[in-house]
This record gives sequence, structure tokens and C-alpha cells, in this order.
Amino acid sequence: MKIDQLSLNINDKTLLHEICFEVPPASLFAILGPNGAGKTLLLRCLADLLSPSSGTILGRPEKLAWVPLSQALPFGFVVRDLVLMGRYSIHQGFAQAEDRRITDAAIHRIGIETLANRSYNSLSRGEQTKVDIARALASESKLILLDEPFSNLDIDAALQLTHLFHELRDDGKTLIFSHHDLHTLALLATHGLLLKQGRILQCGPLSEIFQASAIEEAYNVKAIFQQSGEHQFVRFESLSCRS
Repeated sequence: MKIDQLSLNINDKTLLHEICFEVPPASLFAILGPNGAGKTLLLRCLADLLSPSSGTILGRPEKLAWVPLSQALPFGFVVRDLVLMGRYSIHQGFAQAEDRRITDAAIHRIGIETLANRSYNSLSRGEQTKVDIARALASESKLILLDEPFSNLDIDAALQLTHLFHELRDDGKTLIFSHHDLHTLALLATHGLLLKQGRILQCGPLSEIFQASAIEEAYNVKAIFQQSGEHQFVRFESLSCRS
């Protein structure tokens, strides 16, 4: 998928400025940047939930899945029914045995069998995120877009989701997601971009954009990389706190 000169204006204010980048197929593509950088706005444009003011999105599949930040729903949907809704474009309200089989397989893959008969609104935010991802899997979409999927997860759930992301990539799926935790990024993403105030600072393979200079420009922090055997670690120091 290729994004060319995408801009977004809301209330006469430009929030995304001539965004250009390409998402390789079967990649784990992270959209990074500080609060207010435009990450969610860009994701919503890619998901066709917002119409850009200008620019083009080329190669976007007709069928894609959108996973928003978890939040309470206006109706008390049961988890299994909500996951089944991921297949609505296929069954059009008349679910067949195959739709239910795929729904149950998605629930099993995410590991939420014990939640299947509970109300979505009774779940924690982290549990709701798992349900939302199961719904995306049930859709069998090749492209999945996720808004801060790790924000409400505990450590074990985050590790499980990281493993799932890599499995989905191995299955040939492309995942585009916004992300805040730079400590976990190296284990999670293959490609990405850095946004600041609606403009791209860096874009490309993660090894190219996850550099101290780019991180400092985007976040106003000093990134200090350390090597321990085969593993690289990073810690940060705030530049705003210096006297």
C-alpha cells in the first residue's frame, strides 16, 4: 500500500501534512510519535474512516479490519456475537456454520474462550482489546489496522500479542498499528514511521528509523542504546528535565 501526499484539514486546521510512505506487504508497521502527533488520524484515514483532504492511498484492499481503542459499547453484546460481527460483510446477517467455525477459531487463537459468553461491557479494557482483535481475525482480512493495541495489556498479554503479530505476519497479513512503548518496539515491528505535529520525520525499516537522533527530534528525549550479547536495550533521559 502506498500513501502519496496525504493531507487532512479539520476546521481550517491542517493536522496531517503531505504524508508520503509505503507499507510493504506482510509487514508489522508501527506508527510512532508523541501525543498529538496525528497517529490515530492517520490510521483512520488508512482505514477509510476519515476522508483525506488531498492525496491518494494506492493499493488499499477492499477488505480490511479496524481495531479501535477499546471502549464501552451502547448495547450489551455477548463476546461470541461480537466476534461473529467481524464476518458481517460475508454473511450479511445470515451466519452459516462456517462463519461460526471461523469465529470460534479466532476466539481460540486469542485465548478468550472463558470470555465467549460474557458481556463485552463487563470486561476489562485489556480483555476488550483481545475481543476486538479476535473480531478482526474472524474477518480474515489481509490488512489489519490497530489503534494502540498494547495500551491496556498486562505484561503476559502483551508478550502473547507480540507473538501473535509475528504469526500473522508469517501468515501473510499486514498489520499497521500505533504504538507508544519504544522499549518493546524492536521486538515488535519490522517497519514504521515517526510523526511529529502531523509531519513525517523518518520512515522505513525499523533499523533505519529507530535511531537516537530521530527519537530525540520526535520525543525530546535522549535515547541511549546498550548491547548485551545478541540483544540491544534502550533507555531514555528527558531533555526537558535538564537544569
